Amino acid sequence: MILPRIVKIYVFLLCLLFSPMFVFADEYVTFEGDVDISATISEDTFSTVEVFPSTVEIMEDTTVIVTILNSSYAPQPNHYIELLASGLDFTQPTTPSNSQGRITVEVSAATPGTYTICANDITDSGLTISIIDCATLYVTPVGVPTLVAEPAFTQGNSNSLFWNSLGSNYQYNIEVSRYSDFSIVKQSSGWLSGTMFEFDSLENEVMYFYRVRARNSYGGQGGWSNVVYSVQDSEGPVIELMSVGDIGENNTVEWESGYEVEIVYRVEDNLSLESVEFLCVRQDGSKYACGTTTANGSVYTTVIQLSELEKDGIAYLFSEYSFCVDAFDTVGNQTSLCDIELSIPEWSDPGDPTEPDDPDPPAPVPTFIVRVIRDIIDTTKGVLWNAFGDFQGDELEGINTAVTVATFTVGLGSLLGGLIYIPIYLFELFLGLLSWLGLRKKGVLSGYVYDSGTKEPISQAVVRVYNLEKKLIWTDVTGSRGFFNLAMPDGEYRLEVSSNMYSFPSKSIFGKEDYPLRDIYHGDTFSVKNDIIPEFSIPLDSLELKWFGRFMIVMRGRMKILIKILSPILFLFGLVFSFYAYYNNPDILNFLIIALYIPSFLLVTKALFKKGLAYGVVREKGGGVLSNVAIGLRDVEYKKIVGKRVTDGKGRYRFVVDEGNYSIEVLDTEYTIVSVEEMDVKSLSDGAILVALDVVVKRIVVEK
Repeated sequence: MILPRIVKIYVFLLCLLFSPMFVFADEYVTFEGDVDISATISEDTFSTVEVFPSTVEIMEDTTVIVTILNSSYAPQPNHYIELLASGLDFTQPTTPSNSQGRITVEVSAATPGTYTICANDITDSGLTISIIDCATLYVTPVGVPTLVAEPAFTQGNSNSLFWNSLGSNYQYNIEVSRYSDFSIVKQSSGWLSGTMFEFDSLENEVMYFYRVRARNSYGGQGGWSNVVYSVQDSEGPVIELMSVGDIGENNTVEWESGYEVEIVYRVEDNLSLESVEFLCVRQDGSKYACGTTTANGSVYTTVIQLSELEKDGIAYLFSEYSFCVDAFDTVGNQTSLCDIELSIPEWSDPGDPTEPDDPDPPAPVPTFIVRVIRDIIDTTKGVLWNAFGDFQGDELEGINTAVTVATFTVGLGSLLGGLIYIPIYLFELFLGLLSWLGLRKKGVLSGYVYDSGTKEPISQAVVRVYNLEKKLIWTDVTGSRGFFNLAMPDGEYRLEVSSNMYSFPSKSIFGKEDYPLRDIYHGDTFSVKNDIIPEFSIPLDSLELKWFGRFMIVMRGRMKILIKILSPILFLFGLVFSFYAYYNNPDILNFLIIALYIPSFLLVTKALFKKGLAYGVVREKGGGVLSNVAIGLRDVEYKKIVGKRVTDGKGRYRFVVDEGNYSIEVLDTEYTIVSVEEMDVKSLSDGAILVALDVVVKRIVVEK
């Protein structure tokens, strides 16, 4: 009888177990005939149970694979199994194993946790064989999204909520409630794919709570997210006008500039105020901040001086003024109150008092001048009356004449201060006239005269050319940019340069280079060949002055400043006083004095508002302005430095050069340029251009 291999093993073990019972000394007991042995097999150690994937989210399906194998690990088809998986959702398989001995089952779980999956072989009826191998399945919950934090207050009646995405296979449901425990849900978004939702129809001054949860594509839902909250604010501040002060005895013509009008109003907000602004409204509807505002709780008081109000012409007030109060709360709601009105009484002429006939007719002054004089006098009447009200007509005329003479004297002194340059200007004009008449050959640009210390150009310096016999061959005067022209035949020559307060040759600059300037000239002989004249850079040293000379220069400079300050002050004082004198004593002399001031007024106004040449400023990145930094201007076409400046104590510099294409360079090796202001060409009256660009540099760090 042939037994299966496993039965043979059991028989062998039984024989070993009972063999001692049948051994006696040297005798053996022998059984003859057939022996029936029966055994029950309840475990299968060769078949396997697997799950793939072994980790899933709730409600996500996974596959259990049971493979039936014999003792030689060969697949066994046509076997039936029973799946053991407590807590999992699945359907027991009804088909036997395939040719590879496999049976597959889809399982899932609605609750997160760890699950053990086993199987039994139930092929033989009434016989259950347990497959020893089991598998473990891990079921995780659906992830929880995070809501973005909300501000304390939200503007309007709607609110948009945002949260992070868990992936493309998820949907989200967000809820809003008045209660932090969401016992009553006001509104729900339903399941949606995006990560933003806007709730509307929210009530003002109500705090709302929000939470969101996710759902995977299998229907598994995760837990609720963090809870965020915000208070809706859909109403702006409330502004209430309480009172507008009276105007006193002021009217549209006669009014006190310092008279104050108080406007009181209340501003309240349901949550919190951000700012309150009081505005005056011009006649054209534009607004500007005015007055001084103070607050006492929710009550605001703005004090406005009549001088702050818009004028009709020179000194008259309008009959009506409007004001606005703008209030903002912390979330951006704005409320404006613009029906605040202030009425100014119209001025009425009381009529002129009766006076005896005046034999002398009034001066023939045009009506508009009389109106202007009256406006000015009315505006400054109080001050002038306190200062001059006790003077009689003759006294006023004398004072008026004296002030005019003083103003003229100061102006004449300022004019004479510039006469010292007349000889040089005449000499330059004479040279230009000779060139225009053809009696003087036109020179070519041949040099540049500059201050050896500041590197600034020196204008009005006289350049003379001598031959070796010390005969004067050519003369020229430097222009405003320090350039001069030369025109000589071939030969040997020497230059001499003279300028007020400078000495030549320079004893501060040595050699042929003063970087970035080259061909430095020190008074040596040079040659002109084939009509080619060398180009020189000529430095001049400022003269060392004695104490008295320095004192005189300082005094001269201070006098110039004093005259510059006194000129407009005396002029304005004399002009106003002349109006006042004519107003009180309208004779022909006072009128003529006013007439003399009119052209002077135009000249002084032009001088006051005339703008000087602008400066460029060198700044360090992240810091302030840099002084004593060398800046160079390079001609892009010829690759040549045409000018050099050293920034002053305020970091300023500028170049005035011929029209061309230039670039700015920092000549100090410890700095490098970060950015340069875009070139905006400013043409000057003489055809030159001004280069004054703002430059940002940074210090070069040398690694040790």
